Amino acid sequence: MSVSRRFAAATALLCFSMSAVSAQAAARDLPTAERWQDAELAWHRGDYVRALTGLETVLRGTDASTFRERIALLTGENWHTSHVADDARAPRFSPDGRRAAYETGQGAARITRVIEMRDGFPLVAELTGSGLVFSADGARVAFLIGQREQTQLVVRDLASARDEAVPLIDAVPAQALFHADGSLFVVAAPIGDVRTSLYRVTPGNAPIRVSRTDSIVADLRMAADGASLLYGVGGRSPVQIGTGRAFAGGPARRQFAIMDLATGAERVITGESPVMSADGSTVAYITRTDGTNRVHTVPVGGNAEATDAYATSDPLTNLALTPDGARITFQQQPREDWELFTVSRTGGAPERVTREIQHDLLPQWLNGNRLLAVVGEARHRRSYLYAGGQRIRLFHNNSVRTIAPEYEWVPSPDGTKLLVVAERDGDTVTPHRHLWCIDLTREVTVPELTRRVQQSREAERRLRANGERIFAPIAADVRRAVNEVSTDRVYDYARDLFAFDSKHITQPGNAAARSYLQEQYRRFGFADVREQTFEARTSVNQPPVRTANILAVLPGTTHPELVYVISSHFDSRAEGPGADDNTSATSVLLETARVLASRPQAATIIFASLTGEESGLLGSREFVRVAKAENLQLAGVLNNDMVGWANDQRLDNTIRYSNPGIRDLQHGAAIQFSNLITYDAFYYKSTDAQAFYDGYGDVVGGIGSYPVLGNPHYHQTHDVLETINHQLVAEVAKTTVASIMYLASAPSRVTGLTASSLSAGSAELSWRASPEQDIATYELQWGPAEAPTRYRRDVTVPRVTVPRVAVPRVAGPRVTLENAPAGTVVAVRAINTRGLSGWDWARTPVPAAH
Repeated sequence: MSVSRRFAAATALLCFSMSAVSAQAAARDLPTAERWQDAELAWHRGDYVRALTGLETVLRGTDASTFRERIALLTGENWHTSHVADDARAPRFSPDGRRAAYETGQGAARITRVIEMRDGFPLVAELTGSGLVFSADGARVAFLIGQREQTQLVVRDLASARDEAVPLIDAVPAQALFHADGSLFVVAAPIGDVRTSLYRVTPGNAPIRVSRTDSIVADLRMAADGASLLYGVGGRSPVQIGTGRAFAGGPARRQFAIMDLATGAERVITGESPVMSADGSTVAYITRTDGTNRVHTVPVGGNAEATDAYATSDPLTNLALTPDGARITFQQQPREDWELFTVSRTGGAPERVTREIQHDLLPQWLNGNRLLAVVGEARHRRSYLYAGGQRIRLFHNNSVRTIAPEYEWVPSPDGTKLLVVAERDGDTVTPHRHLWCIDLTREVTVPELTRRVQQSREAERRLRANGERIFAPIAADVRRAVNEVSTDRVYDYARDLFAFDSKHITQPGNAAARSYLQEQYRRFGFADVREQTFEARTSVNQPPVRTANILAVLPGTTHPELVYVISSHFDSRAEGPGADDNTSATSVLLETARVLASRPQAATIIFASLTGEESGLLGSREFVRVAKAENLQLAGVLNNDMVGWANDQRLDNTIRYSNPGIRDLQHGAAIQFSNLITYDAFYYKSTDAQAFYDGYGDVVGGIGSYPVLGNPHYHQTHDVLETINHQLVAEVAKTTVASIMYLASAPSRVTGLTASSLSAGSAELSWRASPEQDIATYELQWGPAEAPTRYRRDVTVPRVTVPRVAVPRVAGPRVTLENAPAGTVVAVRAINTRGLSGWDWARTPVPAAH
């Protein structure tokens, strides 16, 4: 490390140490309640070092227990959460709660694991199959093996591991459910038929059909006392009855049946979305007639008339009954977002449970006093408890910056535990999803919470210090640039684009937007503005549509052959103008282009307004296709999408990245040069970033509301201008200006890194020389996988001057490293003459010697 870089790093750390000392001193001088308030306010404005320092002071005081829960919920979780499995879906509990099961793997390789619900979650059984259900005592399981007409139902005794096939003559099973007496109820269809029926199977006897109607829905619900059974009838697609996991607007049932298992009587009722209370006393359901949605309740058993509990003209779905059937909770949409309401089964005025601007969804009662529900949209939902008029966050990853999307929630029968399928590491790209268990009987202790706060503060200090260090050589230039970002101009772009209404490639607004974008880029002073035209089909039955990306090129000053792209799609859905999706990020792109038009950087920057994202990433895929065909030396990409909707008073957004180096520099850019509060998620799928990743690998960063926010206007006609916070958009523009200035000024990632083992635990390392002409040194770090930065070294290699006809590919350094046995992780990055470090490390393991 050079002397100047060491000095900059030391200065940054000293500043953080001094600020922490002053924050601690200030916190010590305040009464505990004021310390808490000061820390909470600092948290909300994104001053996390001050916030966490204050919180630690409170936790070390005499009133720690008073503030423990508030601090726990501000910084993460209040209850103990344990890791169950790395790859899981469809979790379920046994009726007694002592065991659980989950599925893992894909397709024919899918298996089901049964575990004990105690410390360590020991494995009980591993089964090749799916659709597992437990017997009442948890001692046996039934599951499906095979596919299509070869599907079989198998019962396993978990103690003996003995399997027994259930004899369903010439029928294909779809689902099974144990009765308390050990018999099985099975939904099955005769081979070659789609109409399912309900059968009862007792040991040693042939199956007996017990339903009188055809087309039984394969999601049975049995009363806890085993006296009755609930199921949908009259359709082919399954509906999730009483699980709380169906999506709003999902498949609706028009009829359902309640069977009295003592008499075999089957009562068919016209209605949809039926749910049964846990005690088996009550069923609730919905009817929809003449624009009115009604909630009804009916007692289980006998032929009592249904009671009308509630009626509304608003959209209504997803019922949940309290265990005793006394109250019903449901989703209703009074305006643009779903809210939760509760009403008595006998009717009366409903009680409003939620007032969240995001969607409130999928209610489930854990017991008579605790309601579980989730918030947000499908790619990032979060679970909450509602009790005593409070909303309490359940799941988190206990970190300041990284978010944790959730996907499935299954409570234990007694409501004391919750299995959650989630990506607690923030990785939304890899196919596996982790399984976690929240124990609602074990709260986080003060010492545990203190350690969390300390760890979070140290991570935040490192992140901030790293950002100050890397930006130090260009901080003054960046600050002058971001000071020119104008919220008024950002609003003007958004207003102009909004006037074109839908900018979908099939709508006139698409062509109008293209003309507008070209005009703006030229007005900013760009000499090279291109229309990248192509044709695409929106469906096989429609003729091709002619559309275009609009590109503005800012040539680099010292190595123009290297290219960085900043992009956003300007098209919207056909349904509406798309003020957030994606006029907001288009406004960021235009303002960034305006500010940088007179500030060319070392590398070339292409400002890419992409079309057709809403029709299948058409514009980004066309851009990448042409770039690859022309051998464009694309080194990095920023892609912004949906940056203008604010859930609350905070100016926050998510860094969606494939490259951790870009992630960290964007955090640094936001912290130093804007008021934007940034989270992060390893996320690029189903966005234009995916096309760049597919073409050029993990060189992508950018900002987008999703998955951290849940805009209820997403892909709706009411995604309109007045729902956008244009100050938030301007802060994203500042962060983007700073980020692209760093990327286009710093060395690109080193390529061609290879390592080979030598004798006595040493290794030889080589890589291609960086294409930039201003490289001063290469920084090396290496060590074992658990400590990859244990050793450091700088390497200076004279560069051979090559005429700039193409990117020079001169031979790079060859270096021998000591203390580098097989398995050592080696990383290299370049540092230029201005002291700017490469924005990412090239990494490779040292292989075993041959």
